[in-house]
Amino acid sequence: MRSAAGLIAIVSAISCVSARANLLTNGSFENLNNTFVGDANSVDELNSGSSVIPGWLTVNGVPTAWIKSGNPYGIGASDGLYFLDLTGYADSGAYGGVSQTFATMVGDTYTVSFDLGYGGNSTSFGGPVSVKAMAGNFSGVFTSGSGDPRPAVWNPESFNFVASSSSTQLSIIGLSTAGGEYIGIDNASAVISPSAVPEPRSYTLLIAGLVGLIWIRRRFTANEPSGGRAV
Repeated sequence: MRSAAGLIAIVSAISCVSARANLLTNGSFENLNNTFVGDANSVDELNSGSSVIPGWLTVNGVPTAWIKSGNPYGIGASDGLYFLDLTGYADSGAYGGVSQTFATMVGDTYTVSFDLGYGGNSTSFGGPVSVKAMAGNFSGVFTSGSGDPRPAVWNPESFNFVASSSSTQLSIIGLSTAGGEYIGIDNASAVISPSAVPEPRSYTLLIAGLVGLIWIRRRFTANEPSGGRAV
């Protein structure tokens, strides 16, 4: 029975891991395919409609800046080495954004999270900054803290949505910035919400039943008379 208990533990662990798995590709905007072409400021400004960032499409009709840590702005990534500035170099008017479509199951609830950044080595990067996030049946505005922190700050944001199709598009678009020159985005993820994942106990009961059937079958087989012929 030890092997059965081990099997139950393994399946329970797998169910928990799958619930936490990020469904987004490259949620931290890393340079996975060596497509980043930074300028003297470690910035790669991408026009709207670009798919240069692995897994992502830039949107909203204006450029979005893809930036590497170690830049002269005093801003480091929240996760990994790269992050986004939705203001680009234009720093005015409409702001950029990104989108990605990922697989979902109709009726399941998902949790999307991302880090919203402001602050750096200039008051031009100060907050509050705001973005609009959309996915499935959710659309909402997220606003960071205020002030001009040095070093820069990353605020965690999150929301839930219920999937209505086999794929869902996530979009995050810049709305406003008090400093005028920076709206940071990094560390995005989408996971199936715990309430939508079968509880480990359900797996345990299923496997326990299967183990019981196997045990009964083995006992029955062991008690059968041998099939040898009398000489």
